[in-house]
Amino acid sequence: MIAASTFTLLVPFAVNADAVSPDRLEISHSVLDGPAAVQKAGDPPSDFQALPEASQTSPQSNCADTKRNLKHLRMDGQKRAVCFEWQTAQELAKTRGFSSPSAASVVWCGDQEENQVYVTRDSICSRRGVVIVLVDTLTGTVLGKAYATIEQQIDTQNGQPEFFEYMKFDLTSSDITSSVMTVKVDSTCSLDTSCQQNADPWNAPRPITVGGSIDGGFTRMWTQDQGNKSFLISYALTVNIGGTYGSTRWGGNGEPGGGQYKVRCDKEVGATKGCVVPAFTPTFVVDKKYSEARQFVGMVQASMSTHPGWEGHGQPLHRESVESEVTKNRNVVCDSTFRADASTPPPVQCDEWPFARSKESGRKLGVTSGATCQQYMVTSRTVEGTVRLSLTWPGANQGKFPPADAKCARASMPKNQNEGVGGDLGRKTTQWRLIENDAYWVDAGQPVG
Repeated sequence: MIAASTFTLLVPFAVNADAVSPDRLEISHSVLDGPAAVQKAGDPPSDFQALPEASQTSPQSNCADTKRNLKHLRMDGQKRAVCFEWQTAQELAKTRGFSSPSAASVVWCGDQEENQVYVTRDSICSRRGVVIVLVDTLTGTVLGKAYATIEQQIDTQNGQPEFFEYMKFDLTSSDITSSVMTVKVDSTCSLDTSCQQNADPWNAPRPITVGGSIDGGFTRMWTQDQGNKSFLISYALTVNIGGTYGSTRWGGNGEPGGGQYKVRCDKEVGATKGCVVPAFTPTFVVDKKYSEARQFVGMVQASMSTHPGWEGHGQPLHRESVESEVTKNRNVVCDSTFRADASTPPPVQCDEWPFARSKESGRKLGVTSGATCQQYMVTSRTVEGTVRLSLTWPGANQGKFPPADAKCARASMPKNQNEGVGGDLGRKTTQWRLIENDAYWVDAGQPVG
């Protein structure tokens, strides 16, 4: 194992990245010594998603190409060659039995299924297994194999145009009897100057032996001040075994994990620049304290045939960021045909679904008047001195339901509930950095699935 004094690392979740500068994030390797620190670094988030492989035909090995080119390798004077295979789930399970204490996972997805990429709105996490194969170029015979795992965690910041990555390479087992092995990782976040990447500790060969670990960090920054920019991060692993080199790649298009290590930075939401993981679709939860507004959304999601925004039943909503379009949406659904119900506690507002700030607004779907939407109203009655509110609709007392084929809904809603939900959505829009056409789900207490 590399001595603690030789390098520093970026520790995910060890500190609040929003509160300190990047140089304060550098912590000596000794900080992670001990189970408590490892557990803290690896705590999983409450909500995350697994991304499917972008292409089922992604190459899982470059050893076949190496064996086809043995003649050329011999002509170049190479007696041996290094190639790579990505481990199967069975191989990963087997090699875990060889793991040393230093190979304990310190990323939050360490307990999840390997060879997948997991995301939250502000983090990307993966654990991949790789087989390093040493081949005799004269006969094509495999001289030995080494098994390793690569852990990665990328963390973004909402209010800063910086994002950080922690990477750990564990050499779990090997039957290669050759000389010293060194490992080097090159990473690319952009082909232009829009992504500034630090001189990371991975860009020089580092020695490793069985049971050892190498880790370190990348610091990246979006350098522009307008609009938004997505960064598709790719990686190249180079291994040197006694003077014989070999390389493999992942993260780029057509490679294992292709297109999945993507971060987007922008200056379009809120007052500051910031970065997120756009592949994660967040869920906006309608607060229970706005009980009638929450019931309104849930009722519409359940009764409307398209189930807008209801995960597992319909399609997500998408942000409408153009204010003039938002105004037009609201003016159509909440037009002059809207009447506040006499029993709704004043002040009263027209509450519409889907939101005016979404691409799924009734106007966007061809509605020309809110009179064709589902109609609801919040009513009040006093029971033993207590005012009780309830959501109802025309025909509810006769067991009738709003039309399922309607493309929108509107309700006579107390102002505090309508604006309360809208304010929460605005804050989440900033937190999640939802830009034009970004998707999100809405949870109004309905079961998912």
